[in-house]
Amino acid sequence: MAGCNREWFENISAWHDDEVTPEDAARIEAHLAGCGPCRRAVEVLGSVRRALVAKADGEVPRRLRDRAAAAAARSARSPRRGPWAITAALAAAAAAAALFVGSPGGGVGAAMADELVSHHVRGFARERPCDFESSDPGAVAGWLEGKLGYAVTVPAVSGARLLGARLCQIGETRTAALMYESGDKPLTVFVPPPGSDAATAARALAGRGVGCTQGPLGNAICARSVEQPVLAVAEVDVAALAPALGRR
Repeated sequence: MAGCNREWFENISAWHDDEVTPEDAARIEAHLAGCGPCRRAVEVLGSVRRALVAKADGEVPRRLRDRAAAAAARSARSPRRGPWAITAALAAAAAAAALFVGSPGGGVGAAMADELVSHHVRGFARERPCDFESSDPGAVAGWLEGKLGYAVTVPAVSGARLLGARLCQIGETRTAALMYESGDKPLTVFVPPPGSDAATAARALAGRGVGCTQGPLGNAICARSVEQPVLAVAEVDVAALAPALGRR
């Protein structure tokens, strides 16, 4: 993990796009040989490019489509490592991809959607995603209330296993982030404090029950308004996440 900071992710992205000198390429490849998290970054960059190639419409310049296809082919040769095929590199790529695949709506603006996806991605990119690890909803709720100063109801998500929780900041507000594993997919459920912008957005998207929109690269962003309003992000389609979130 040493040296794997934001600069390294930027270096890897440039290497992935053939935008580095031969000397820098050799340095980056040497680092990749001994760094699991950065190898996962390479895999994710390839996944992002492949998604862009698949989703981009005919208005996207041919030059960009060719560049994305070439980068995706390079990453296909990188071995899959680690249980979570996501890294912090995906957050920036997803924001750019929103230009091609559409923007969220229904109460969650594009800026908030990007922020939610970014927190979700960065959380699971860490070697230990949770600040507090526990599958006990009561223990997780108690830890979050002690850290944030507001009560958090930990929802039971159908088909998902609670891993624990971490703290994040949405806009200017410290917010609870609950981490789940749903099959082989990571899932983050944000529980914003009452009266916050995120809580208002969740209520607007959810309506009287559960409401969803599609985020960058097809991420499902769903909200539930019963009990406490929550916002959930996962690498599944809306049809898969909405029923799970709707179960109480």
